[in-house]
Amino acid sequence: MLAADDFQRRLDADLKARGVKGVNARHRAVILHVGRFGPCRAVELAEAAGIRPQSMMKIVHEMEALGIVERTVDPQDSRAKRIAFTDRGQAFINELARSTETVWEQYAAIAGTRRMNDTFDTLTRLLEHGESNNE
Repeated sequence: MLAADDFQRRLDADLKARGVKGVNARHRAVILHVGRFGPCRAVELAEAAGIRPQSMMKIVHEMEALGIVERTVDPQDSRAKRIAFTDRGQAFINELARSTETVWEQYAAIAGTRRMNDTFDTLTRLLEHGESNNE
């Protein structure tokens, strides 16, 4: 968890240095889930983040105000809404990818590229194993 906190601090600092503002820790669950699984309902986001749906809706409203996400009608149920990235949100994801590369390079300079690649492979395997056990 300490490594994840360090990574996030470095990521936030790089985003800020490049003028990307407004997005913070509260928004990460939405960014990660929608970025990985595509448009989804707020209930799914709340469950993934481990928070109440009402709290998630507050976060979604904040992100809508920033122009990062939008709610659209769910084709499966016209009463429900799905949260998806806007064009501005996709541009943010591109900036996030650049910042992630910068942090990766910082870590590789400290630990070495081979060691970082091995670490990434190990973490990927652990994540995949955890996900397959939750199905």
